[in-house]
Amino acid sequence: MLTLHISHNDLDGVGCGILIKKFLPGTITTAYLGYDDLDAYIAENIHRYDRVIITDISPSYGQAEMLAGEKDAAIIDHHASSQELKRFPFTVHDISKCATLLTWEWLKNQGFAVEPYKEFALCVNDVDMWRLKRDDSLKMSVLFNLMGIERFEKRFREEPYDGFNETESLLITLEEERRNAYIKKAVRNMTTLKDKRGLTAAVVFAESYASELGNRIISDGEADYAVLINAQQKKVSLRSSPDVDIRVIAEANGGGGHKNAAGFSMKEEAFNLEGILKKTGII
Repeated sequence: MLTLHISHNDLDGVGCGILIKKFLPGTITTAYLGYDDLDAYIAENIHRYDRVIITDISPSYGQAEMLAGEKDAAIIDHHASSQELKRFPFTVHDISKCATLLTWEWLKNQGFAVEPYKEFALCVNDVDMWRLKRDDSLKMSVLFNLMGIERFEKRFREEPYDGFNETESLLITLEEERRNAYIKKAVRNMTTLKDKRGLTAAVVFAESYASELGNRIISDGEADYAVLINAQQKKVSLRSSPDVDIRVIAEANGGGGHKNAAGFSMKEEAFNLEGILKKTGII
């Protein structure tokens, strides 16, 4: 059986990919995508495959209807924005768990011997759901960012998680030192303002460590929510205190996520590069 597995291109999405490739039989092709790329990719590629599995990212309702009529399909997601897809019998949806943990449970319910990967799934769940009750979950996120998708996937497909080896621990320590210095500098350059709702927003330009930086700002009580602008990638990440729902901001701009952790992409003109260059006299 030819299987197309489509997953989000973050730690949680790659965690799903590791489990799917490790345990499902047959030939599996995995594509790690961003939110904006999903529907077009499905339309262009599903005709080549017998089965389609989508994890940690959700297609439009119309695309899900098409899959229901044409393919052996499964959708495993935990984002509130995809709740309507629960109408399809092949959808697994639970906003209280990350997609990696849901995928682990889905495989276990089918009889696959996934127990050695339980700690890996729980570790990813702790950081993706931003519970941070484990000492190792942020370190797992650091390792993912250091290794990149291909190396990270290969490492954990070959060997289940049972702590970090000596080399990984050293790399994580060095990266944590670099991260802490970066966050300290970013916080010094932070701007706070009142939004339309009267909430305090902290705005920071940052190309790295969005989750960790946002968590630092919120945990320090600096603002109700943080707006983390990555000008290079034209992306905005949002993090908030428990009682502030910033998902609505992301969804209004074509993005998505969770109540306290969300994001969206922005078009070139939104940053008004031409206006900046004119104001500085460059053009």
